[in-house]
This record gives sequence, structure tokens and C-alpha cells, in this order.
Amino acid sequence: MDLAQAMKLFREKHPRASTRQEAIQLYCCEELAKRGLVGAEVEQTMPGHYRDKKWDVGLLVDGEPRLGISCKSIISNHGGTVPNRVDDMLGEAVSLHRAHPKAVLGYLFMMSRRDESEATKRRTDALGGLTAARKAKLQEDADRWFERLVESVSTAANRKSPKDWLEKFEVVSCSQIDFNKRPYGVVVHGGALSPDTFFDRLVAIYRERFG
Repeated sequence: MDLAQAMKLFREKHPRASTRQEAIQLYCCEELAKRGLVGAEVEQTMPGHYRDKKWDVGLLVDGEPRLGISCKSIISNHGGTVPNRVDDMLGEAVSLHRAHPKAVLGYLFMMSRRDESEATKRRTDALGGLTAARKAKLQEDADRWFERLVESVSTAANRKSPKDWLEKFEVVSCSQIDFNKRPYGVVVHGGALSPDTFFDRLVAIYRERFG
């Protein structure tokens, strides 16, 4: 299963389904296993400094958190959600790193290339439907928000060592998913890591710190 297939399964589930992220989480475990890192589990509870938290994917060794991946997606309301996602990621990393500074953390972010909110759909329908021009405008808006997202989260990425800033993630990847293509297309911003590179670096850093 690749990222586009995982996002297809994600998109087909109800927005409030408790298992909506499951396909993306399993995709992460598969990618880690391909690189020889086994034992990661989905919805893994890991102890942080301020509180225990369930990570989308986590790897514990003798009770010690060694790797965590936070998976976040935006399908609708890009403008209202992007700022909140940036705030969330800082809090996630600092709590775990304060308690376990050697832990290797990854942030995998996916955004649809068109806002699929009900409000946007109603406005589009009122204007006569999704014409080529309106679709292009929605994609242009999504591209702008995606660029802003990449710029923001990149400042909280590339944690170099256990002594580096606690709120940073070791590796961050941001991808757009184009649901208008068949099969779905994965678009990687020029300033962001591809999903493959994301997992390569996560595992490489894990090996450096834990052998």
C-alpha cells in the first residue's frame, strides 16, 4: 500500500470515524518494516513529560519511547486548519522530548489539493457547479495554503540531536493528494521531503541513536 492508496481509504471513511487514520498508520508501519525497523504499533501510548499520549505510530523498547510518528490530514477548511496543525505539532514534540530526548519523531502531513468542505461545495453549487475554472481556483487556493504550511512546519523540523530544541521533530514530510487524478496523485512541495525520503531519514536517525 502506498500513500495515495492509504489516503483513498482515509477519504472514503466518515470524517468522525474512530478508525479513519488506520490505513495511513498501517502504511507507516509497512514503510518502517521495509527498512528493517519492526515492532512499531498503531495508536501506541507513549509517556511524555506532561502526559501520556497516543501516537499514530509508536515504537517502545522496554517501555522506552524510541520512535513516534504523528499523522495529520486536511481535506477541508484549509485556511482554518493549517494554523492549528502547526500549534499542535509543537506541543506533541515538546512533551515527549522533555521526558525522552533521544526519541526520534516524525510528522507526516497530507493535504487535499482542493478544499472539500460542505461550505465550499455549497458555494460551488450555487455558482453553477465545479467548472474547470472553479476547480483551478480551488487548487490555487489549496496550493497557497500548502506552501504556507510547508514554510511553517519546516521551522520545527530537522532536530539534529537529543540536545536540540525539544519542540522540533526530527523529520517532517508534507504532501498534497490530488483526488482528481486516477490513480490519486501525490504532489510534494519543492521545499518538503517526499514520503520515501521521510522514512529513509527516520530510520537512519533511529539507527544512529539506538544502533
